Amino acid sequence: MTRGRTVPPAVALAAGLLAVAGCAATPYPGATLGQQVGSWASSTDFAASLQTLRADARRVARLEAAGDPAALRTGCDVLVNDALSANQNLPTPDGTLTTVLTAAYQAAAAGGRACAEGAGGPAARARVRGELAAAAADYVAAQARMDDLGATGAGGTP
Repeated sequence: MTRGRTVPPAVALAAGLLAVAGCAATPYPGATLGQQVGSWASSTDFAASLQTLRADARRVARLEAAGDPAALRTGCDVLVNDALSANQNLPTPDGTLTTVLTAAYQAAAAGGRACAEGAGGPAARARVRGELAAAAADYVAAQARMDDLGATGAGGTP
């Protein structure tokens, strides 16, 4: 019968910490934070998501002006779905960018929900416009953050 060797506690702890550190590494390649954010943007098709959300907001405004409540509710539901879909791509490798995009996507979804719930009412229209304006401002802030990080290129800056 052979005895197994006992691993000293310090060695076991070091091995465990290395394993945990490996799990915490960003899944997006790049030597700098900007490169990692650029990789995230490319892999999640961030530019297309922002273009879609902006187009959804324009569509909601057009449908509201057209006065077709059923079409407006559909447009609002599409906006909510697209905002929730974009939110699934978070977090980014940058905490600040994640915070800004979380606020943007929440505002877009809130605007879409308010629109769908009160399609046509003056108070609902004002809330929708406010939420969509907040989302649009956050999209600009997100783009500025990406520019600050140097995360441009394929998918980096829409």
